[in-house]
Amino acid sequence: MNRVLQLIKKDLIVDWRQQNPITGILLYLASTIFASYMAFEGFVSVEVWNALFWIILLFTSINAISKSFIQEERRSHYYFFLSKPFEIILAKLIYSFAYLFCIAIVSLIIYSVLLGNPIVNYGLFMLNLTLGCIGLSAAFTMVSSIAFRSSNRSIMMAVLGFPVIIPVLILSISNSSKILDSYVFMQIQGNLTALFSVDVIIIALTFVLFPFTWKS
Repeated sequence: MNRVLQLIKKDLIVDWRQQNPITGILLYLASTIFASYMAFEGFVSVEVWNALFWIILLFTSINAISKSFIQEERRSHYYFFLSKPFEIILAKLIYSFAYLFCIAIVSLIIYSVLLGNPIVNYGLFMLNLTLGCIGLSAAFTMVSSIAFRSSNRSIMMAVLGFPVIIPVLILSISNSSKILDSYVFMQIQGNLTALFSVDVIIIALTFVLFPFTWKS
């Protein structure tokens, strides 16, 4: 576990020193939300609010997480002798989720200031948001770990990523819409369980596939 923590710390230090990706993501996030605010003149319906929120979060997560393994290309052989594949992918999954969840919180704050906040049940909304962030971060981490060995990374990311994130998006958006429509936990328990199951499947596939792609 100590090696996992050290790898997470390494990713944090690298991102802190190379602040261009972080500032770029924050600028992209703020400008996208502000453009939505200008387009709708500060007022949107609950349905549009929900759709825009997840669309913005989706494309921000692509920019934030899809390069998680691409930046490790030159150091991959060093990590091969330093750590086990299980430790590397576990550290990446934890860091990617934490990174995306922080982005989601910042997005929600800016979004609420400019476009209002129809959320009533914050606990249930945050639970669904957490499960959605786990699914998106795990999916893009898995796809990034496969695509970084390929010469056509952008094509590989699009081809592999799209079918993986579809069930996560469908369930997350559906749950979010029902939560904003004042549904309680018992009414969407089945959907939350399904979203959690999809997250577990994606994470399990990541652990199964990563050792083979890492050694290839």
